[in-house]
Amino acid sequence: MGPGKEGSETRLIKYEIVFSARAEKSINALPQKLQVRIHGAIATLENNPLPPVAKKLTGRDSYRIRVSEYRIIYSIHKNILTIEIVSVGHRREIYKRN
Repeated sequence: MGPGKEGSETRLIKYEIVFSARAEKSINALPQKLQVRIHGAIATLENNPLPPVAKKLTGRDSYRIRVSEYRIIYSIHKNILTIEIVSVGHRREIYKRN
């Protein structure tokens, strides 16, 4: 091992992803191509629960990320390293029912 290589191995903390029943039902109702994109966006949260594109929702302890016309609403539980996917839906309707 050469100089400078010792600290290059960074330990990444991985968060566990948990889906609410409502979020699972919403995702399963979407077209397959969109499901794949949404699952891909959710998978990126495992390593970085607050990516630069995430927005904190006003008046709650939740965040959202966008996938095309759809929004993924999620909460971060840092003490147990868990991300709960609260709901997934079209941008027109997602904020009305939550």
